[in-house]
Amino acid sequence: MRETHTHKETLEDAMRRFLPKTAMAAVLSFTLALSGVAATPGTARADSEDAAAIIAGIIALYAIGRAVERRNDRRDHRPAVTPQPPRQHNLVAPARCFREFQTTGGYVRGYGARCMQNNVRRPGLLPPDCIRRVQTNRGTRNLYGGRCLARNGWQRERGFHP
Repeated sequence: MRETHTHKETLEDAMRRFLPKTAMAAVLSFTLALSGVAATPGTARADSEDAAAIIAGIIALYAIGRAVERRNDRRDHRPAVTPQPPRQHNLVAPARCFREFQTTGGYVRGYGARCMQNNVRRPGLLPPDCIRRVQTNRGTRNLYGGRCLARNGWQRERGFHP
């Protein structure tokens, strides 16, 4: 036959579950103080040396309990580590880089490639597929298309309206 084992909760386990740490330290201190008094054989009257020893023991246990309590308080008051929200890349196209050129087919608008690479915070995030080569009356220019940049997460500088 098989034996079935049941879990019997000890007094210490019950105290840990139901009592806060400070109360448990006080109960343990009091129990230790009383066990020292009860364990000494002798007469019903205690002389002044025994009384002084008992009081010193109680004070020592109280000091130990307070030290444990302070240690637990310091541990509980640490700042909680909160996960940071994902960083937003500041993908902002500066207004000073906006250009408008006249071509044989009309006006072309966009952001100057060199200006963008020199003036944005993260030039490595500029999408290379947004660069357009444009023939203007002032020569060949490289521009980043505004709509293409917007599709890739870039925004116009705040307050800028072309």
